[in-house]
Amino acid sequence: MSVITCHDCGLDQTYKPLNEGHRLLCCRCGGVLSVCRRQWLNCLMSFSLSGLVFLFLSLVFPFLSLQSHGIVQTVTLPSAIFMIWQSGYGLLSLILTVFTLLLPAIICLSMLYGLLPYRLGGSAFPGTSGLMHCVMRMQQWSMAEVFIIGVLVSLIKLSSLADIQMGSSFWCYIGLSSCVIGIVLSLDKRQLQNIGVATVLPESPKKYSLQKCCSYLFTACLLYVPANLLPITKTFMFGQEDTVTILGSVILLWSHGSWLVAGVIFMASIVIPIAKILALGYLCLLVKMELLERPADLTKLYRWVEIVGRWSMIDVFVVAILVSVVQFGGVASLTAEPGILAFFGVVVLTMLAADHFDVRSLWQFAPSVTGQSDE
Repeated sequence: MSVITCHDCGLDQTYKPLNEGHRLLCCRCGGVLSVCRRQWLNCLMSFSLSGLVFLFLSLVFPFLSLQSHGIVQTVTLPSAIFMIWQSGYGLLSLILTVFTLLLPAIICLSMLYGLLPYRLGGSAFPGTSGLMHCVMRMQQWSMAEVFIIGVLVSLIKLSSLADIQMGSSFWCYIGLSSCVIGIVLSLDKRQLQNIGVATVLPESPKKYSLQKCCSYLFTACLLYVPANLLPITKTFMFGQEDTVTILGSVILLWSHGSWLVAGVIFMASIVIPIAKILALGYLCLLVKMELLERPADLTKLYRWVEIVGRWSMIDVFVVAILVSVVQFGGVASLTAEPGILAFFGVVVLTMLAADHFDVRSLWQFAPSVTGQSDE
């Protein structure tokens, strides 16, 4: 029997080694402590190698081709990033590079670096344990699947402006996104520890977690005002300029009959950020006032905040895509405005606030229990 500490409620409990297809649940809060998926090691190796291949192919082939008023524009992912940089939006191009290309590549390379020696029967490479820990932490910041949704939303927005053809790179990037999701679903720290490529250390309490979380939330609230009042894009079409805010883009899409896209943007850019700020603020207030009567329900609320927060990046990716592809000379062009950078700040700050909140503080007055649960 071994001892495992729940990362959500902090309870120490004993467990037996898991068989393939089983998972270990905390007997107090119900959180998933460990998962042993079938053929998990082969899956991780396959997803990592395939992800790198898909990433390479997504960089060399055309991503999108647009035709409008006799002007044809073909865009690759590197050229889109370079075009955004050349237009004076260095931060926006950096955001696109880090979250959609660099982090997925690091995850795939790190898994091969850590698992290949074990597969070949040798000893682990230096720094493997620390690298695996970093991979576990950076999962939520890798946003390949969020970028795909952003591309689809952009295509619906562009459908009235130009004829669009999907390139081979687009389908390869979907393959990359699927591989990264497969890695996240197959990756388990306990299983990595069992084969000797990771060390699971007891999690120490997060210092000043409440103060840090509140600071990030307060700054996010300050940025949320300009993020919604300032325009996020400026469109130039046939000599006429038009600026649009986040809410303005939702209203415009709704009036044009794109109800689904308007709903996605409304949920991702308005509802989710407000809900995250309110939910985290509510949790911080309860911890501060020591009103923690139903910690299991509060923990579920925190898990929801952790999961949905990254999807607010959809609007940032939509603007980045539109800026890179809507460049038809004097006929039509689109530029980014300060509002989108303020909104990016809101998304990142709320994610940092959730990351620094110590969910174990919700269980500080809960009675201890013993045992284990698996299925």
